[in-house]
Amino acid sequence: MRGLITLVLVLSLGWSAWWLIGTTAQKTGIETWMEQRREAGWVAEVEEFKVTGFPNRFDSIFTDLSLSNPQAGWTWEAPNFQLLALSYKPNHIIAVWPGRHSYSTRNDTITITSSLFRGSLIFKPDTALSLDRMQLETTDLILAGETDWRASAKEASVAFFAHNAPDLPQNSYDLYIKALEFSPPATWRDTVDEGGVLPETIPEVILDASLTYDNPWDRFAIEQTNPRLTAIQIRDLRFLWGELNLNGKGSININDDGYMEGDFTLQAQKWRELLDVIIAAQLLTPDFATSLDRGISVVAALAGNPDDIEIKLRFNGGLTYIGAIPIGPAPRVY
Repeated sequence: MRGLITLVLVLSLGWSAWWLIGTTAQKTGIETWMEQRREAGWVAEVEEFKVTGFPNRFDSIFTDLSLSNPQAGWTWEAPNFQLLALSYKPNHIIAVWPGRHSYSTRNDTITITSSLFRGSLIFKPDTALSLDRMQLETTDLILAGETDWRASAKEASVAFFAHNAPDLPQNSYDLYIKALEFSPPATWRDTVDEGGVLPETIPEVILDASLTYDNPWDRFAIEQTNPRLTAIQIRDLRFLWGELNLNGKGSININDDGYMEGDFTLQAQKWRELLDVIIAAQLLTPDFATSLDRGISVVAALAGNPDDIEIKLRFNGGLTYIGAIPIGPAPRVY
């Protein structure tokens, strides 16, 4: 009996020592990272920072956190923020945002509110903290800009994870985005729906794609220059809003000059109204939007259906083609 008690005490002391070593290392690591960011010209301030969770967790708790990269032109501020991890699985982190926080750019400050804003981060076991998987989910999301606009979504989720299969190049990541009951800003909606015939909310938006970059997403990607996009493989693109319906898929490379090269198959109902939506969202440059409008109009007229289309766009040599006919410049990513 005495031996059993001794064993329990030894194991308890050993585990307590491990937890103390782990929390000290985590606290030191985060404080060192923030100090390095300040030396690099960032603003990295926190009112209170502590690591809790004994005996099975390493939970980093931040109060009044402010991070800003003046060179990139963004600032994020939150009254509280949590990074939660199991002590025996420290490379898997749960991030919990507060019900209200803000993100600022050079042009606007966006206040973000939600009933749930939570993410899961899994890093590969290396010193670069290479991203293996990231998932983000939010409900009752509201975005409000100081430039007098507001958008919301009942549910939204993002999954971004390393693609380890051999069918894609190195530094490829799978991306899945889903938004339900998305309500765009009123000014944006009025621009594309002057007659007020579309619903106030967009029931569903889905993107399923693979993205390839020139460098991996790791801590250096955040601290230094973001990886540059080199290829996009779109498996499923769906957009449904009233009678507007878009489906698309394709495989596109980004050349050294930033132009798209590849093919994209597009199916659209009420395509002209849908193109107005895409233009209003600033997803296309004005020149490319004009060329696309002109090209689709010709195809739709030849098909005898002015509203619904299915076409294959080809991007090559800085130009966009429908079949063998160039209709204008190709989209440029950067």
